[in-house]
Amino acid sequence: MALGTPNVYPSVLSQLGVAREFTAGTAVSPTVIHPVEQNNYEPEDMPKFLDDKAIRGSMTDLFYKTLGVESSSFSFGGPNFLDTHGYFMDNIFGDLSTTCNTLTTPATVSGTIPVGAVQFTLGSAPPAGWTAGAYIQMGTALTANTPACYANEVLLISSTAPSNVINILTTPVRLAHPSVVAGSTVAGSTVGNLATGTVFTHRFAPLNSALGYGGAYGAQPPTHTFTDVTNIVNVFTNATYGTAPSNTFGARAYPSGVLKTMDFSGNAEQLLNVKMAGDAWLSTVSSAAVTAQPTNSRPIPNWNTTVVIAGNTVSSSGAFSGIGEFNLSVKRATQTYWIVAGTQTPFIIGRGPITMDGTVQWDPTNTETPLDLMLLNAQAPMSITTTNSGIPNSGTPFTLTFTMSQVANIKSKIMRSKLLIGYGNSYEAVANSIDIGGSGGLSPGSITLVNATPTY
Repeated sequence: MALGTPNVYPSVLSQLGVAREFTAGTAVSPTVIHPVEQNNYEPEDMPKFLDDKAIRGSMTDLFYKTLGVESSSFSFGGPNFLDTHGYFMDNIFGDLSTTCNTLTTPATVSGTIPVGAVQFTLGSAPPAGWTAGAYIQMGTALTANTPACYANEVLLISSTAPSNVINILTTPVRLAHPSVVAGSTVAGSTVGNLATGTVFTHRFAPLNSALGYGGAYGAQPPTHTFTDVTNIVNVFTNATYGTAPSNTFGARAYPSGVLKTMDFSGNAEQLLNVKMAGDAWLSTVSSAAVTAQPTNSRPIPNWNTTVVIAGNTVSSSGAFSGIGEFNLSVKRATQTYWIVAGTQTPFIIGRGPITMDGTVQWDPTNTETPLDLMLLNAQAPMSITTTNSGIPNSGTPFTLTFTMSQVANIKSKIMRSKLLIGYGNSYEAVANSIDIGGSGGLSPGSITLVNATPTY
C-alpha cells in the first residue's frame, strides 16, 4: 500500500547555489545560497538540434533531428542581498580589489607574486596568526577607493609549508605583486597583513590586464557554477530510449556561468532589485549534496539612496530634487565558441567589452537640469549610493555605490503623465581613467560594495 501523496516538488523549496570556479567549466559545490524571486528563477538547458530535411520522395520534410552542440542560459532576479550579490559583480567585471578596515601582523613577500599564483614565499618565518583559515590582505593601503587601494586583495590561507611558503589554494592572486596601477608602482603592495577587521570594501571594475583570472591570457573574469536545487530525484529510464544519469541529490549544476547583463532598478517605493542573465555550459547532475546555507542579510529599500550629479546631491532640500527612480544596466558582450574536437561542450564563453547605461526619472523635478545636462552635453560625473545605515533593525551593514565619472545624457523627455512635471533621462557611461581598478586601463564605471564578506 502506497503511503502519502504523489511525488511533487514545491517551487518555494528550490535554492540557487553559487560558487567561483577554479577552472572554467569544472563544476564546484555551492559556497553560498543566493535568494531569488520564484518567478525570476529561470535556468534553461539549450541543446541545438540539427534537422535532416533532405527530400526523399515523400510529402514531408523532417526526417531526423540530430543532437548538436550544447549550452544553457539563465536569468535570476530579486531584491538585493549585498553579501552574495558580490559573486555576480565579480563575474561580470573581473577586476576585484578588497580593503579591510583593520590590519595587523605584517610580513613581506620574498620576490614577486604573479597573477594566478596559489602560493608565495615570505622573506622570513610566518608571523603568529598566519595559519590555515586566516585572511590576509596583500597591500597596506587603508583608504578605500584610492589608487593605492586598487592593488589590495584579501586572500585565504589554506596552509603553510616549510621554507616560509604560504598556500592560498582557494583564492588565486588577482594582481601581480609588486603592483603597478596607472603606470606607478604601488608602495606596500608586497606586504601582507592579517585582515582582522569586520568591514571589507570591495571595488569592482573592468579587468583590463593581459592576464585574466588564474593567470590565463585574455583578460577573462572568473566563471561560476550555478546550482539549481529542485529536490527532484526521479529520472527517465527506458530500455529502448535510454537512461538519464541518476540525480541522487535533486540538484543540477550549470558550470562555466558567464553573466552578460546585471540590471539594478531603484524605485523609491520599492526594494533595490537586481536581475542577472547569462550563459553557461549544459547542466549536469550535482555530485554531492548541497550543504551551503542561505544568506540571512536583509534587502535595502531605495528610499535610503543618495544620488550625486555634477557634484550636487539630489535631495528634497537641495537645489536639485525629485529623483523618483533610477536604473543601471551593466552589460558584457559575450559569445559562445564551439570547436571541432569531439565534444558538444563549448570551448569557451568569451567575454568582450563592458558598458554601463541606464535611466534617471526626475519625478517630480524642480529644475530644467535634466534637460540642460543633455543639451550642454555636460558629461558630468554621477554616483548612486544605497545603504542600510540608519534603518532600524536592518541587519548587517551594507553600502553599495555606483560610480560613473563621465556620464552622457543622451535623452531627456518631459513627462506630464502624473500630477507634477518630471523628466525621464537616459544616459550612457563614457570610458575614463578614474573608475579603474588594479588592472588599469579605462573604465565606464565601478561598483563599490562594503560588507562583512572578506573575499569573493
